[in-house]
Amino acid sequence: MRARAITICVALGVLSCRAATAQQPPAPPGAAAAAADQRLVLSTDGSTLSGGSGGGGGSATWVSNITADAVIGAGADYQQIANAHWTTGIASGSLAVGQGQAKPHLYLEVHEGAGDIGTHAFHYSLAAGGVLAPLTARLSVQLEERRIDIDTSHGNLPKLGLSFSVTPRLVASASYAYSVGGNLGTKLTTLRLDYSAKRLSALGGVVWGPAAPAVFDLFGQVVRPGPTLTEGFAGIGKPVGRTDWLLVGDYQDVGGTKRTSVTLACTVHLRAGGQPK
Repeated sequence: MRARAITICVALGVLSCRAATAQQPPAPPGAAAAAADQRLVLSTDGSTLSGGSGGGGGSATWVSNITADAVIGAGADYQQIANAHWTTGIASGSLAVGQGQAKPHLYLEVHEGAGDIGTHAFHYSLAAGGVLAPLTARLSVQLEERRIDIDTSHGNLPKLGLSFSVTPRLVASASYAYSVGGNLGTKLTTLRLDYSAKRLSALGGVVWGPAAPAVFDLFGQVVRPGPTLTEGFAGIGKPVGRTDWLLVGDYQDVGGTKRTSVTLACTVHLRAGGQPK
């Protein structure tokens, strides 16, 4: 169970769609944002793990638009799976550059913390940065670099993604991530659909490929190959007053270890200074 728990932990770090807030990709180029807009994003999740155990957790993140083109965020996250648990601090930011409405977006997100798996404590460090830029009026490209250091697993995970606006409300996206250096051995393909309307939003997708490190002996030979991930997720969102709610269900099979989770996230739009109550 300890090995399976840390494998799931690493797989979650590798994935870019861990929490409900992360299920939403960076704002597309041209998306308007009100200066001084502030939001509080709260999420809670519960999961079951094959073998009769499970876990849960939660996060709280403050997000603020400094200007219409600059966004910063800070928060904390706690997760527990079987006998493994970890806590991280979160810092993020994004910046639109250039002229016109369809601007490239630069973004950065850092998770730093620590955890314990019963037999030993471990360090948790994840940093991701990238750019989301328009190629045409309907096609955008995403380039991302992710650095992962979780327990004894470490490496870089560059990703290439494409997003296509099928209609003004429906976006289809695909991405491929391939680890470089370290011992991650990750090769992930993601397909996803996002629907956004004034009163309702929805998302769904699938992910597959090797997602965690192989095990080597003292001579560098593979003792156990890295587990393959198969994942499917779907969610629905709805605005209620000054809040946006998002419910996401997720199923993962990592080398035969199956995890089913449900995440509920609430974004509270805070009143900016000077706004009427």
